[in-house]
Amino acid sequence: MSVKEVSISPRIQVIMDHHAEHLDRSEIPVRDDCYEESFREHQGEPACIRFAYGLDHFMQKKKILLNEYDLLAGFAYRYSYNTTMPIDFPRDYDPRFRPARFLSSQKEAEMCADFYHWKPDNAGWDDFDFWDRCLKGGVFKHWESGHIIPGYHRVIEKGFGGIRKECEEALKTAKGDSRDFIRSIQICTEACTRYMLRYRDLAWKRSLETSNPVYKSQMEKIALACDHISTEPASDFFEAIQLLWLTHEVMYNESVPTSTSLGRVDQYLYPYYEKDVKEGKLTYEEASDLMDALWVKFSTTIHAYQNITLGGTDMDGNYQCNDLTFIALQSTRRIRSDQPLISLRYSSNMPEALWEESVALLKLGLGFPAFFNDAGNIKARIRAGLTPEDACDYGIIGCVEPASPGAEYSKTEVLRINWAKILELMLHGKNTYGSSTVLAPFISHKLEEFTDFSSFYQWFKEELAAFSVRAMNIVNTMDRPWPYYYPTPALSMTMADCIEHGMDVTGGGTTYNNSGINTAGMANVVDSLAAIRQVVFEEHKLTLPELADILLHNFEGQEELQHYLKTRCPKFGNDDDEADCIMKDLTSFYAQVTESFRNPRGGRWQLGLYTVEDHSKLGTMTGALPEGRNAGVSLANAIAPVQGADHIGPTAVLNSLVKTDLSVATNNMVLDLKFNPSFMAKPAHVAAMRAMIHSFFRRGGLEIQFNVIDRATLVDAQLHPEKHRNLVVRVSGFSAYFVTLMKETQDEIIARTEYASI
Repeated sequence: MSVKEVSISPRIQVIMDHHAEHLDRSEIPVRDDCYEESFREHQGEPACIRFAYGLDHFMQKKKILLNEYDLLAGFAYRYSYNTTMPIDFPRDYDPRFRPARFLSSQKEAEMCADFYHWKPDNAGWDDFDFWDRCLKGGVFKHWESGHIIPGYHRVIEKGFGGIRKECEEALKTAKGDSRDFIRSIQICTEACTRYMLRYRDLAWKRSLETSNPVYKSQMEKIALACDHISTEPASDFFEAIQLLWLTHEVMYNESVPTSTSLGRVDQYLYPYYEKDVKEGKLTYEEASDLMDALWVKFSTTIHAYQNITLGGTDMDGNYQCNDLTFIALQSTRRIRSDQPLISLRYSSNMPEALWEESVALLKLGLGFPAFFNDAGNIKARIRAGLTPEDACDYGIIGCVEPASPGAEYSKTEVLRINWAKILELMLHGKNTYGSSTVLAPFISHKLEEFTDFSSFYQWFKEELAAFSVRAMNIVNTMDRPWPYYYPTPALSMTMADCIEHGMDVTGGGTTYNNSGINTAGMANVVDSLAAIRQVVFEEHKLTLPELADILLHNFEGQEELQHYLKTRCPKFGNDDDEADCIMKDLTSFYAQVTESFRNPRGGRWQLGLYTVEDHSKLGTMTGALPEGRNAGVSLANAIAPVQGADHIGPTAVLNSLVKTDLSVATNNMVLDLKFNPSFMAKPAHVAAMRAMIHSFFRRGGLEIQFNVIDRATLVDAQLHPEKHRNLVVRVSGFSAYFVTLMKETQDEIIARTEYASI
């Protein structure tokens, strides 16, 4: 089956030629300035009211952008967010790159102290001292905002005026905190209406200024659309896509743009497309241009993890795709940016044409699309508490996290546990690498007291559980006060049930309210434990204290032993039960620990077997490990094998993974495989890849993604970044421009096993 050739239209080419010109560093502090002004004016009001007025004030003062050649209004400028999060965010950074931004443990502790009325000797201060040390020492990673699919479909279907009417009705009976909250949403709807009208007025202005009749007509169309969608639901495809972008822009205006994802765009925009095509108002090519223009807008914010979910089965197992599914894949082929991320819900009964379109995109080497096992993820969503109907409608957040669009707030990145750092602390009794932070195991043991592997292995389980349980308890402690200190009324405006419940989404106002606990260093720990069992307790090559001393000195003078550990000990990813059964057992054990927990918002803790880029970041803070890894080197990517340790082939990797019950990963998993581009050139190889995906999913896999790139290109890009500025690679659940990644991450991608066959 032939795949549609794609090329960028002249209208889109003009937009792309100019889209990098509009980054403006002077805009970065404007948001914080406006919020601070508004907070002073509304001092004494509840936080939700102050934040709503702050958003309103900012959206009336911020810069807006509309060029005469644009097809859609809007532009995602960059801002600082120190006023609305406990964060240290630079007020002047280069918007071409990600800013250094860190949540402040001190601010979070002060929030909790104020909320709970802690006295100086309260145990909560000890918790936050422990929390801060673990964050600085590389045991934990923590992030709060974003990581959600707002209810964009709700805004498109109801309009801001419709949501405002819901507020008016709810205010008739609401009292106390609920009344304040609903009023804050009402303020946000009014702010959004005024914001749309600013774009309307600018569009009329541009229509009068341009001498190009084509541009003039489009500016008039934008003006009329913005006037209508300022209060009313979208009436056609153009209004729907314009309202989608401007609402997304509002989400950026309110909170840090981290993994604010779009859900099933091809499904909720399709009724508008279908209607317009039937009425003769829209062609496939015109819709493609509009989608391309939208993709260019997404592309202005790098590493934003804006995920779009395509395809998927319905309640009866029928595969749902349409023209917009294909247009979205083709837009990604045309624009070739790291944003938006593309996730395809895979089913064995999806149309052959859709598979062929996916392969055409995959061959470009962008890492798109990532494939998600539809049946497996639906079951995982039901396991996480969703109804079958909502589970079937899941979308993907950020990297791989599944969620119910507009009805689930699950803080999917609120906590990550570095398994490898815990093992390091056990071997040395304290933190020895990455920082001067004082850290130690919960249970004190002398290494020489261990005479068998099973007792050491049991100790690791106890330490892993102790660190994780205390971390989850601390996050739960922070969860309760969050809506009273850092509410998000504009986001809540889009979410199901928040108005009905009279509660901000951060406080449990929407339908599903889970929390995410994710892992890092899993394969490193599995291989390290397997190595300890073999060289210490079976072969008696050295004692545990001797091994610990060698690791403390980073294998200096012990290169022969290091080579032995790397090449002669069992490694996860080679279909070797010696290692694979440790992964199976630890994952099962960890799922039992995490699934027993609940959060204050009435939700569950969900386990994620993925790392984003934290395997590289946390690796820089982790010492040498028994599997042969040197200190400071990246940890294994997600639940994949240690880089280069899988020497048999991709089938063996999959066989290793499916020995573990992956259904426990209700926050999902990542498996990234790297293939040489020459592999994809042969139809037989592509057919084998599809058979491999199908087999992996049938046996329990949830997600798989591919880097189609050769090592030589990556090495050259690292040495000569100026020659490869547009090189996009798959990292861990997301794609990014290779030259913007930290060196440790670049090294990790280069070190991955490169397959030339299956």
